[in-house]
Amino acid sequence: MARAFLQILSCVLCFFCVQAFAASHILSPIAQPKFDEQKARLGKELFFDASLSPSGTLSCEKCHNLYWDLSGTSKKNVKISADEEISPPTALNSALNFIFFKNGEVKDLAGQVRQSLTGKNQLASEPKFLVQKVNQNSVYRNKFEELYEDGVSFKGIVDALVNFEKALITPNAKFDKFISGDESIFDEEEKRGFELFKTIGCINCHSGANMGANLYYELKFDADGNKTGRYKVPSLRNIEKTAPYLYSGELADLKEALKIIAKMRINYDLSDEQTHVLYKFLLTLSGEKPEILK
Repeated sequence: MARAFLQILSCVLCFFCVQAFAASHILSPIAQPKFDEQKARLGKELFFDASLSPSGTLSCEKCHNLYWDLSGTSKKNVKISADEEISPPTALNSALNFIFFKNGEVKDLAGQVRQSLTGKNQLASEPKFLVQKVNQNSVYRNKFEELYEDGVSFKGIVDALVNFEKALITPNAKFDKFISGDESIFDEEEKRGFELFKTIGCINCHSGANMGANLYYELKFDADGNKTGRYKVPSLRNIEKTAPYLYSGELADLKEALKIIAKMRINYDLSDEQTHVLYKFLLTLSGEKPEILK
């Protein structure tokens, strides 16, 4: 009984901590971070290059597809171990985050790129191997020597990819225009959906410029009531295009995901009408293609 009470108390405290944190930066229009365009275009080439993986078959783009329906992710789950698959997060607007990966363990964009290149469940390439492969490509080598004082280096490879990610911002979403003052751009269903989004508490976690992706929550407890799982709140930007949903990728339909997540996270039973207007609101979070992908 006492253990159950402690679990409930912990969840309540976690909720109010998140609520207080989110309230300090509720909403803001999406903005383009500064980046070096030449370095970003070099990073784009690296992003699509499978030769940078040990097998010669994997690239960043394999899990974060940037051209298929502008999702920035994969339409299929990615197997990362014998018994685990994940739904990769979108690479679009990722530069607006300040925590990365499922448990929010990485706190800056360069750290995310480094781990994505070298992590065993990501590209799994060693820094020395990456430098060697880039040096073997005369086009890459010349570009690095032009853009970086020390030529080809692991630090430079990371920096080029960081600049590319900074260029992957999807501007001019209908929602951004609405919160910037053009309230007439929303129809009545979209307005009701936005009000519901705020009223039932979705905004407590899905806030800021990226509508999430900068908070994490505790989810699992062991037999003694200790927390065992920490999960980053995903961004809702371009959510209509980033199926499948949840980290497990087990849900393909956004409306179904809305009902299940509302019940799971905030213990709220959405009606069909509420699900519809909330869905209509989420569609307003889709932005335009980044210039670097045109």
